[in-house]
Amino acid sequence: MQAPGHISGHAEQALDWGGYVAALVTQQGSLAAVAEALAAGRGHRESVESIARALRRLRAKAHGDGGVWGQRCLQRFGLPDGVADRVRWMGQYHSRFTDLPATVCAELLRPWDRPPVSASPVWVWVALGWTGLALRRRDRDAASVHLAAADGLGDRVADAAKVERDLVAAYLWSRAEPARAKARLDRAAEVVAGGMMSADDRACLRSRLVDQRAYTLNKPASGPPQHEAALSLYAALPDDAPPFARCRKANGMAWSLKKVGRIEEARAWAERSVQDAGDAGSLRLRAMALNVLARLQEPTQAANTRARAGRIAQHLEDMELVHRFQR
Repeated sequence: MQAPGHISGHAEQALDWGGYVAALVTQQGSLAAVAEALAAGRGHRESVESIARALRRLRAKAHGDGGVWGQRCLQRFGLPDGVADRVRWMGQYHSRFTDLPATVCAELLRPWDRPPVSASPVWVWVALGWTGLALRRRDRDAASVHLAAADGLGDRVADAAKVERDLVAAYLWSRAEPARAKARLDRAAEVVAGGMMSADDRACLRSRLVDQRAYTLNKPASGPPQHEAALSLYAALPDDAPPFARCRKANGMAWSLKKVGRIEEARAWAERSVQDAGDAGSLRLRAMALNVLARLQEPTQAANTRARAGRIAQHLEDMELVHRFQR
């Protein structure tokens, strides 16, 4: 598989049952070895020869549910690592998948939204990819449907997916159901602290968790804002983090410092946020950083900066950003 982010020929690379069996053969060394592993895992209740015949039939399938042996293969071997990496890239908000236009994102998600991927817990990333795309399109009803499908996989998913799912849910419910959103953020915090995930994922997820908690302090559903408390949350984030996490910290620092009247410091952090977004190679982060910077500039300069942010949002077909910037 080519690295996540490659577009050309992407749809043709989506996994079908034939490709799945071929991957298992490569992994185990032969079709007979795959059959032997399945037979041994089931106490040799079926012969190796009969399982091998079932695998040949499965290999001839394009799609469909894969039947009994498709499910047994997934339970025994899971999906190839390259497939898991690809769909995780499409489901994580802090990946550069969100830097693609919305129509392209839909084209990339669609081929993976079918068996064997959809028969595996790894499919949670596809559901989260659709959820994020619906939010970018400001279609909260569709986002709720996709999120419910992701939630339906329960605890069978990876820890990083659990956190992603909770953060997206909290964002979706932040205004209408703040108590419900807080419960999801609290659960996400527990997994970020002790779950199994890469150091980069942990840092990015932690920055997003802090960002969402600080947002409720800066813009509470009820009661007065708590800008100093939000500023403390952002300040506690480390500086030696991946560019995405650094950008979220800098953006939050700029916004919160502006609210407490420390304008020069806020401007410095906003400029840093734009730089960190460039280091991350993220258009979406850059648009958000430019929008905050515009709020700290003189009117003529601010209008130009805001227009740059708006053009990026339009290019990404991100109606949520377009609406946010216009508001």
